[in-house]
Amino acid sequence: HTPGAPTSGSVVSAPVSAASVATAPIALGPGKPSANLVGPSALPAFAALSEAERARIRSTKAIYLHQSVGQDLEDGAEANGFKFEYVGPDTNQLADGLNGGIFTDVGGIANGEPLKKMDVVRAALRRVKNSAKVVSFSFGYADIRDSDLGRVQDAYKSFVAEVKKSGVVFVHVTPPLVFSVEENPPKQKFRAFMLENFKDDIIFDLADFESQDGGKRCEVGGVWRICPGLRSTASCPSKSQGIDGEGAGHICERRAKDIAKGLLYAFYLAGRR
Repeated sequence: HTPGAPTSGSVVSAPVSAASVATAPIALGPGKPSANLVGPSALPAFAALSEAERARIRSTKAIYLHQSVGQDLEDGAEANGFKFEYVGPDTNQLADGLNGGIFTDVGGIANGEPLKKMDVVRAALRRVKNSAKVVSFSFGYADIRDSDLGRVQDAYKSFVAEVKKSGVVFVHVTPPLVFSVEENPPKQKFRAFMLENFKDDIIFDLADFESQDGGKRCEVGGVWRICPGLRSTASCPSKSQGIDGEGAGHICERRAKDIAKGLLYAFYLAGRR
């Protein structure tokens, strides 16, 4: 939907030893995952939705802001027959159904600025006069780092509480993974933080989708990574973002169509609340 080429994410690598990757703490939080967690096991439920139930997704006002992998998900949703209407810097009215936009377009914010991205969402909601019933945004894979993880988590908790005060249903998205496994421990920590702190909310578990292929987990020493068969390559590039560089984590067009069904199902559940 976006004019021009979408902005891809970037990965800033730091030297990490094999031992530190293997022993990185990847807690999933106490107890079993919430029933509101939408992972690969939810795909049969999406497939079973009647046309009348799918129409709920197309009629409930939702806004989803994102960058990078989020564009892959938008493309995948469109391949399933669910097109997002474009949200730009001057959008002041939402269409019925799905509305989506890229942070560089909506607010001039690129990957690596997670706190500013939350401000862009706030500003977008003010422009549309909080008319959305469902609100969601996803981090790019360069946004979640160990260096400022605690600060971003605290800001995210405050941001979500603020947005939910307006009466919307918030759909969380776990941070996307990359193929360079040393970049993924903070992303898994943020996933664990989401699962622990937002059990009553709907969470689209993108990391779980990306790190499984054929029922097998793609991981190194307990650290998840995007599976080779899902990432953007010459044999299956991302629709909007082409072929990945070494270590990145965009999604090939065919597999994005499958993963996007999970995002659509999360929006369906949110629309029923």
